[in-house]
Amino acid sequence: MLLLRSGGAWRLPRVLAPGVWIANAAGITEAFERRLRTRTWFLRQLSYREDEDPGRLRAIVELELLDARWAPPAHGRWAGQGELQRLGLKDEEQRPLLAEYLDELARDDVPPERPPWARPGWRERVHAWLESEVARLGHRVVRVEQLKQWGISAILRIHTDGPLLYLKVPARLPLFVEEWRVTAALAQRFPGYVPAPLAVEPEEGWFLLPDLGDPVGWDAPLEPRIAMLRRFAGLQRQTAAITSELLAAGCHDRRLDVLERQLDGLIAAPRATAKLASEEVAELQQRAPELKDACRRLAALGLPYTLVHGDLHLGNVARHEGELVYFDWTDACVAHPFTDLHTLQWEEDETTRTAMLDAYLAEWEESIAPERLREAAALAAVVIPLHHAVSYHEIVAGLEPSSKSELDATHQFLREALEKLRGMSDS
Repeated sequence: MLLLRSGGAWRLPRVLAPGVWIANAAGITEAFERRLRTRTWFLRQLSYREDEDPGRLRAIVELELLDARWAPPAHGRWAGQGELQRLGLKDEEQRPLLAEYLDELARDDVPPERPPWARPGWRERVHAWLESEVARLGHRVVRVEQLKQWGISAILRIHTDGPLLYLKVPARLPLFVEEWRVTAALAQRFPGYVPAPLAVEPEEGWFLLPDLGDPVGWDAPLEPRIAMLRRFAGLQRQTAAITSELLAAGCHDRRLDVLERQLDGLIAAPRATAKLASEEVAELQQRAPELKDACRRLAALGLPYTLVHGDLHLGNVARHEGELVYFDWTDACVAHPFTDLHTLQWEEDETTRTAMLDAYLAEWEESIAPERLREAAALAAVVIPLHHAVSYHEIVAGLEPSSKSELDATHQFLREALEKLRGMSDS
């Protein structure tokens, strides 16, 4: 590992990267390239924690040098196991982590959960495939840029002598679909709603997508926010009659009876409730029958099961050729349609949230009576976070230890379900 001398001791190269979060591979590599004056490739984070300062994270990341001829500056050196033991460290609390890292390298002992893109050598393999596929499409690769990378996925932007292209590879986890397969099936069935992959490597799970333009984005005005939900409701209604086809295409079965059966195991799992207060755990256990009843009551209101995106938000929608297009189908499933109303959690303004909900519900008025729609929305507010608690519990279980903190949010969804249940009880 590279160490730099600092005040008579040694420490890892450090950067301050405003506005960069842990999966922002582009921001991380750019910051270190400025610091080290050489190109780097982001592999993974070894640790990360919230700083004492609000809104600030401290992370230790693993980068791969792309220039084998690069030499450390005069105040730097490479350190292996023996050197680390002899050197004084500026950040002595990091020594156990760094020693463990070097031991893993020496043993070539990689956790089986570590995804391929977090391992040296993956970059060369994917580059070779990209060059071949881009040539098949009639173009030439000019530059490959990392955009996003963490325990559950990697996204690359490919600059060609023609159009921009994007490669995505998701982790293979129990509740994740084979995204290339589901995306291709949805694009064929619903052209204009879902982008069609341009190339696929099934064994690796790689798929290449066209440039869709910028996402609608979190700062979009009200009109496109409403349009995003209204158009998606229209797509969902079209899928109500083809749920068997969706399941055959690879979507998971996450209907309400499935969720109800999952709740006992979820609430009893120590890892799912570890960050909840003992009083919250006791309340979850006590009110589990009410949570199950909310699932049954929502199902009884009669809305059909449909396609559910599972991670619908303004960052996963783009306007392409005049129409809103939905991407990032990793969590695609057959479930209650209102599951995708979890996107409203990001809306801080009550007026905006109400307008978006009204627009979405209006698309379902032909299905059931308006008063039952409102009752369904209220029950869904309790059930939706339970759906996501199951998702995140399964996601975290499949990640290697150093990556679990990136998505350790199961307790937050369980807490949200309790808060919504209390609100229903008080109303």
